Amino acid sequence: MSDSFRCVVATPTRLLFEGDVYYANVPGYAGHYGVMKGHSNLVATNHQGSKLVLWLDSDGNEKKEFLIHRGCSQMLHDHLAVLARFGSAVEDLDLESSKQRVEEISAEIEARKAILETETDEDRIAAGKAWLITEGIRLEWHEAKIHFLETGQESTKK
Repeated sequence: MSDSFRCVVATPTRLLFEGDVYYANVPGYAGHYGVMKGHSNLVATNHQGSKLVLWLDSDGNEKKEFLIHRGCSQMLHDHLAVLARFGSAVEDLDLESSKQRVEEISAEIEARKAILETETDEDRIAAGKAWLITEGIRLEWHEAKIHFLETGQESTKK
C-alpha cells in the first residue's frame, strides 16, 4: 500500500500540477501546515505570496515548489486540491517580467482612479471600484513574486 495521495494545484486559468505526492507543505493563512496520506478532511485559506512544497518521493529528495497567492486548499478522502488565485512553479518565476507588470498595473490603476474621480454614474463607479480591487490583487501577486525572487522570503502581508 502506497503512502502517496493525489494532489492538484491549479489557478482559475491553468493546471500547475496533477499527480501523486507523499507530503505537502501548504501555506495556510495562519501558517504552513503539513499534509500526508490519511490527513483529516479540511478546507483552509491560502496565504498570499507563499511557497507550496510537494514531495514527489517518500524521502523528500524530489520536490516541486510553487509560489501561490490567495485561494483555498481542500483535503478530502486523500485528495489535496490547492486552488490559488494566482500561482506559478518557482522555477518559472521571472524577476524582470514581474517588475514590468508592476509598472504597467500601477499605471493602469492610477489612470482608472483619475477617471473614477470624475465619474457620476453609480453603476460605472461600482464597476470601476470592483476593477480596482481585482487589479490591486493582481498587483499584490506580482509584488509578492518580486519580493520572493529578491529575498528568497515569502510575503508577510495578510
